[in-house]
Amino acid sequence: MKIEENEQTRYQFEIWFEYTRQAMMELKEGTLLAVKNFASNQNETHYSILEIMSIMPIHYALGENIEGYPGFVMEAARNIATDWTSQEDISQEDTTIIRCIATPTELEMVESINGRRLEMASTIPMVGSDARVLTSEASKEIVNREISPIHNEVFEVGTWLVDKSIPIYVRSEDFVRLHFGIFGFTGVGKSNFVSTLIAKLLRTANAPNNRVKMVIFDLMSEYTALLVDQLVQIPNAYLLAIGEYTLPRRVIKFLNRNNHQKERAINDLVNTTLFPKPLNNLRDLFREAFTTLLDKNKVRLYQEPTRTFGDFLRENEHTLTHGNLGGSRGIINTFIDNMETLSDQAVTPDILQAVISTINRITRTTTSESKSGVLDPYISGSRSTTQNSESNEIVKRLLSEINLSTELTATAMSNLREFRRKLNAELRRSSQRTYPENVRLTLEDIINDLNDSSHSSLYVVQSHNPDDLRDFAYRLGIELFESRRREGIISPLVSFVFDEADEFIPQKAERDSSYERSAWIVEMLARRGRKFGIGIGICTQRTRLLRTSVMAQPHTYLVSKLPRLSDRQAVQEAFGFSEEMFRQTFKFVPGNWLLASYDATGLKGIPIPIHAENANERIQNFLNRMYGQR
Repeated sequence: MKIEENEQTRYQFEIWFEYTRQAMMELKEGTLLAVKNFASNQNETHYSILEIMSIMPIHYALGENIEGYPGFVMEAARNIATDWTSQEDISQEDTTIIRCIATPTELEMVESINGRRLEMASTIPMVGSDARVLTSEASKEIVNREISPIHNEVFEVGTWLVDKSIPIYVRSEDFVRLHFGIFGFTGVGKSNFVSTLIAKLLRTANAPNNRVKMVIFDLMSEYTALLVDQLVQIPNAYLLAIGEYTLPRRVIKFLNRNNHQKERAINDLVNTTLFPKPLNNLRDLFREAFTTLLDKNKVRLYQEPTRTFGDFLRENEHTLTHGNLGGSRGIINTFIDNMETLSDQAVTPDILQAVISTINRITRTTTSESKSGVLDPYISGSRSTTQNSESNEIVKRLLSEINLSTELTATAMSNLREFRRKLNAELRRSSQRTYPENVRLTLEDIINDLNDSSHSSLYVVQSHNPDDLRDFAYRLGIELFESRRREGIISPLVSFVFDEADEFIPQKAERDSSYERSAWIVEMLARRGRKFGIGIGICTQRTRLLRTSVMAQPHTYLVSKLPRLSDRQAVQEAFGFSEEMFRQTFKFVPGNWLLASYDATGLKGIPIPIHAENANERIQNFLNRMYGQR
């Protein structure tokens, strides 16, 4: 009935159907229509394929405007109610219609005496032409165009919301390598859906050329339960703790070869795990599953690699030198030169403490910092240092040729404090105990596994300290990217999935903070990782808080309810969703998603409403199958 230009979808079409109650039940957002277009000729009939975005029944006795005398309006409303119910499967009133808004799919169906074929759209549909609803078979052919489920590189992401007998397939490689985003408000089942996607990707990665490595950074520590079946079943699947305080104390004792703590460790692990409400009554079965995880050494502790002080200095020297140092540049440069004499030595608590003490001495000469409670064992004369002449000698070496009477600029003071913070963080890491080999993983171990094409892997990475988790993502991302760049490795596929992504890639981050480092590595992988088989997954309810340059990178979007206009606008700007497309998400129930992809789906750049499997059901079935008979 009407064609309008649209900024997001190029065109928008208004289509009328004669009203029947049956038609109102059968027409849904996402339904595909065929409308004759201008390319039709005497030999071939060309039909533009359109997708319904919104549906509204209209009665022209009342219209859309209820302004007027209330008595007349209410009486008109009462009279038209019978028209809605009396027209079951045959339209009898010309005052009732179903008005639909549709958008183009950029495909057209061509029919001739030689049969039917699909091809790219060549023109627009004719106003006044009949709009016909496509059959299930034709719709299935279109939504899964050029995707065959018999191939290993394809997985079923869900079923079509219009007709749940039709599966929707996604190409694994395009989904992972070209990045994906999952956006939905609290309560839509975002974590549940992430669990389902990871399980499906791992389940379909059986062929040697289709291995996939999933690394999920679990800020809220909720995926121990949501991926417990994958952790148990996949040989190379680990719950990786960054820092020993991430796990309960008795779990750490058990991992450190204290077998007497096993029962208590398992109980503590169950008691401190965040369970989805529908699975909360299965704690006994989870206890059995967690026992398996501990018995199979699938709960691991991250062990920092041994490195030299020179490695640390090269990573963090810019912290001391950035900004306008003014007259303090000489002191900073001398301090750096003195530290370089320690470059060949391994990072030890004594060396780190000595450097921290040196910074304290430099800054105390110009401020009242000694009143701040900063511990300097080399000044306080603590037992640990008065007996260590070697450490005292390091302090003297680091202070050599530094004029302590010179007043430092504000920038230099700030840089020194930030460098000291990094030293303290390194001190915490270097002070970690060494764990048995079968329960620890080093960065080298993880990199080697992520580059191993012989099997798929899963890492659920958790930390009690969000800064440590962000810093680990930064180090892992850099090391993996550089190892693949140097060696020319492009497989297997690796996906870094960031749950609560706004905590990893915020719009703004303080300089030299863990936020800045994690945001930098995510942006770098989003821009350059695909070349080496490294993709990212970003999952959040606050899309407006994400760094814009990263939001624009995913080629596949999965969207549910986003009540805040600013969050919807962020997705619209990144992908080109129209407001009409978003409206259908407002009535989505948990498990319903709007899928749109430039590469991974049969319909390119066209939203497909889907219903995803419930991860809770998958996990419950697994637990009952594995442990229910015990």
